Amino acid sequence: MAKHKLLAGLVLGGVAYAAYHTLDLEQREALKDAARDRYNAFKDRAVDYAFYAADAADDFKAALDDRLAGKSDAPAWQDASQDDTADDADDDIVLSSNDVSDLPNEDADTDTTDAAADATDEAANDEKPATDEPSADKPV
Repeated sequence: MAKHKLLAGLVLGGVAYAAYHTLDLEQREALKDAARDRYNAFKDRAVDYAFYAADAADDFKAALDDRLAGKSDAPAWQDASQDDTADDADDDIVLSSNDVSDLPNEDADTDTTDAAADATDEAANDEKPATDEPSADKPV
């Protein structure tokens, strides 16, 4: 059964390929334009759906906030009055370039990189080569 589907797919693909190459240049361009238009319409629908989903999530969050605002036993994350760090200036994640200290010069960085590479090479040379034969201390 699967072989028949594969054969049918190959035959239909070959027919479509041959039919495309029998079209003249204007018909090919028209076909390409129609395919591009369908693709753009699909893409627009997908973006619209993403916006719709984001709006639905925002509406759900707002409804949940409204519902929890009326309860006295709301979770701790819901109570914004207890957030003492909300207005801290040093709580900002994004730093300006003036706040970042200067990087060390590149010569010092390459020296430590070379030393680390040498240590790695020495450790690799100390290991025993792997063998296919089982040893007494390793289970088979």
